[in-house]
Amino acid sequence: MRSLRFKLTVCWFGLALLATLQIACGHSGSSYSSISGYMAGPWDFIVTNAKGKVPFVIEANLNQDHHGNISSTASVTANGPAGNAVDVFLVGGSLSTVSIVYVDYLGFTCNGNDSGDRSITGTLNSSNQVTLNQNVGGTEVVTITGTLNNSANPPFSGTLTSSGVCGGGPGATVIGLYPTSFFTGTFAGTAAADSTEAISVDITNTNGTLTGNGTDSKLGSFTLTGNAVGNALSATLTYSSPSSSVPVYGYLDMQLSEGGSILLLTFPGANATSCSIGVGPYNGSCEIATLARN
Repeated sequence: MRSLRFKLTVCWFGLALLATLQIACGHSGSSYSSISGYMAGPWDFIVTNAKGKVPFVIEANLNQDHHGNISSTASVTANGPAGNAVDVFLVGGSLSTVSIVYVDYLGFTCNGNDSGDRSITGTLNSSNQVTLNQNVGGTEVVTITGTLNNSANPPFSGTLTSSGVCGGGPGATVIGLYPTSFFTGTFAGTAAADSTEAISVDITNTNGTLTGNGTDSKLGSFTLTGNAVGNALSATLTYSSPSSSVPVYGYLDMQLSEGGSILLLTFPGANATSCSIGVGPYNGSCEIATLARN
């Protein structure tokens, strides 16, 4: 009798444990499966009507877990942006007539206090509502809110607000696009400082790693090595003769030509007063060339 009671007790405990595990797993599975949208990967967030009325883009390579938590690690240095989020500011009247771009850098915030952090954190819920927060050096938080529809064009639309010492009011609109080209192709144009200087480069993107071979009619052949962050690039141009290297940044604007154009620049520093290569400077950036996809 005691043996039978013991067996029944063990059996009941086992069933209770199994039910508990099923409930736990069912809850966890529901949490995972309720998030049907995805934001992992490269994004091109275009912002208009922001404070100062200068359009800008936030280029980001985003991570997303099964619970809809989104993140991107980035920073800026005295030499320009670094990591998986890059802010690029556009000058030229409209998005289809951009002529100059310049990048974010350490100390670009409004009051001079800048930790260098530009990280992005956020959430995507089961209703495909998205909130993204970008830390701007500890003096400002840029918040993007909107709706994700992975099958729509654009797949994301929303608004941007900012708070903190450098913050501005509401009114900015945001669209989020998937970078479709990833810089792969042949791009050509002339130097910004010399219309007789022809530049051409063949670029290949392999999972975000960029390589390329190019020619400059006055400076000779060069190679390009770097990385893509959304529609932004960070790379090094290395000339063969005489041997020299130039760090460069670029933004691929799909509205400037049929196949898009790369606006290429160097960043000699926030205090630069002249450009040894290119024209400018504009907020520390020197424009090298605008290269259209062939």
